[in-house]
Formats: sequence, C-alpha cells, structure tokens
Amino acid sequence: MAVAGGGTAGHILTALEILSAYRKEFACEGLFIGSETGFESRLVLHSGERLELVPALPWARQKLPARMQAIASLLPAFLAARRILLRERTELVIGAGGYASLAPCIAGWTLGLRVVIHEANAVPGLANQFLARFATLICVDSEETARHFGAKRVAVTGTPCHLPASGAPPAADAAAATPFRILVLGGSEGSPWLNRQVPALLAELRRRPANFTVHHLTGMEAPGATQAAYDSAGVPARVEGWVDDMAPVYAAATLAIACPGARTLAELSAAGIPALLSPLPGIAHGHHAANAQLYAARTGARFVSEEEWDIADLAGWIESLFAAPERLRAIGERARACAMTGAARAIARESEQLFSNASQGSAK
Repeated sequence: MAVAGGGTAGHILTALEILSAYRKEFACEGLFIGSETGFESRLVLHSGERLELVPALPWARQKLPARMQAIASLLPAFLAARRILLRERTELVIGAGGYASLAPCIAGWTLGLRVVIHEANAVPGLANQFLARFATLICVDSEETARHFGAKRVAVTGTPCHLPASGAPPAADAAAATPFRILVLGGSEGSPWLNRQVPALLAELRRRPANFTVHHLTGMEAPGATQAAYDSAGVPARVEGWVDDMAPVYAAATLAIACPGARTLAELSAAGIPALLSPLPGIAHGHHAANAQLYAARTGARFVSEEEWDIADLAGWIESLFAAPERLRAIGERARACAMTGAARAIARESEQLFSNASQGSAK
C-alpha cells in the first residue's frame, strides 16, 4: 500500500501515522509518496519510512505564475506516481490531503486500485474535494465534515494524532500553577500574523501584570525577527522555527495561541489545552475559520479573525482565564473530551475492509 500527501506537516504526519498503523494491523509493505517541495524529505526520512517524490507543486495561496507552474506539474507528477505504483505492485492508495496527494490518488484510480482519502478539516480542502469523485472510501474527522461529501461512502474516523488522549489534561494540573506557560504555534508553515502580533499582545498582558513564560514556534519563517520583537517588548520568550517532537511541548503548555489547522486542533484536544485560535487568511474555502468555529463551539476555546484582533481585549481575556483556574480546567476538559483515539487504526481497518467486501462480493 502507499500513502500520499504533503506540503505541510499536518498532511505528512497524518499519512505517516496511517502508514504505521496499517503496517502494525496487517503486516503489509508500504511507502510514502510526496512532493519534492514540501516537508516530506525532512519528516518522512526522519521517520525511517520509504519515500518516493513526484514533481508536484502547490496551488493554494500562490500567485498566478506559481499557479501556472502547479498546473504544468500535474502531468509529470501523475506519470511519476503511476510508474511508482506499477513498480511497487501497489493495491491501495490512501491520500491524506494536500496538493501532493492528487497525482498518486488519480494514478491509483487509473490503475484500478482502491483509493481512500482522509479529510481532517471541517470543510474539505481543494485536493480532497477534487479527489472525492475517484475515492472508493472517504474517511473524515467528524459528522460535520461527512455532510460535505453527500452520498459518497464515508467513515467517521477522527484525525490521526501521535499524542495519546490523556486521562487528565495538563491544564487541569497546571491551571492554578504559575508561571503560566503560553505556547504560540502557526503550524509547519507558520503564521506571519501570529509571528508579528503575538509579541505585542503578550507585552500588553505582561503590563497587567501576569506571570507567564512563552514558547513560540514560527514554522517556516525564520525565528530571528519574532525573537527580536519579544526582546524589544521586554517579554522573555523561547522562539524556535520547528520542533520534531511536540509531545513535551504540549505537555508544558497551559494555554495555546494557534492557527486552527486540523492537525493542531487534534493535538490540542489530545493534550487538553485551552486555546485562542486565529485562522490564516486565504486558506481555500475558509476551512481554517470553519475549523475554529466548530472547535470553539465544542470546547469553549476563543476564535478571533485578524480583522477582529484587539490587543487590549485579548489580553483581558487571557488575564481573566489566568485569574480563574476553574475556567482553564473546564476548557481543557472539554477539549480532551473531543479527542478521538485510534483514528489511524480506524482508517487502516476501514481501508482493509474494502478488500474483504470485494472478496465477499465475488464469492456470491
């Protein structure tokens, strides 16, 4: 079997967890097919999995010349993916979303293979909206996501997350402890908005005064400018670009200020961390905003767009949370209650069931 996806860490890590779960459940051979331009080379090779690259290029949030190049890359990527699948005698392709999943999934369909896609967002991304017509099975994060696929065969599995849902969220133990620990993250690509605006927000919070520490992950953006902004504002902060092992990072957090990518929300749920969510603008079909609205309604997290960003108001909200440990605990507990365990294993089992169903059908 092959998993496909990429561009951002959310798609890549999801695909890797599905591949690992499939191998553990069914002792099969597998490989990862990704793009030459994303995080695949770093994350997949670090995991020890086999990696094959195709010349796919991103479309979303690109300017016209880059979009023309993305269109031109589709045929070479498709042909490369088809060669890989034929050479490996692949029987199943599972796409985890992102532009890098398009060519392998379409190539699998043209070869008559079973094609499964996983959609983690509340509103499907562009790649999965297109691939849905070729999919034998669509696995989704929630019932809200399932509604977007109509009569297609859909299984609600949740979103794979390497963090096991804890019996008691860290916030439940840390809510009354000081200093409070604020985690800022915008996903693997980073959020230019959070990287620019959060230092000023936390400078205002520090003037209240509030006792807290900061760990800020800038993603693909170099951390230097953000570190300088904290230093200028007089806010002690640890600023990094990317951390491979996020488990201890989440374990140390009291409150997160984050972009509502689907993978990030799954991790915040598993860790039971209250959150202030600010979507990246320009995301296809506004799925960041849809993720944030759904997650906020379920957990009590706060959702604020860039247009609504008000430093004094947000600093006051954080200050009020820190002054009321029971509110922090309640939001953390509601977040943890939303965590779905065993998502990668569920996707593997649903995918393998396609072969059992085919065997039963042919025997009749």
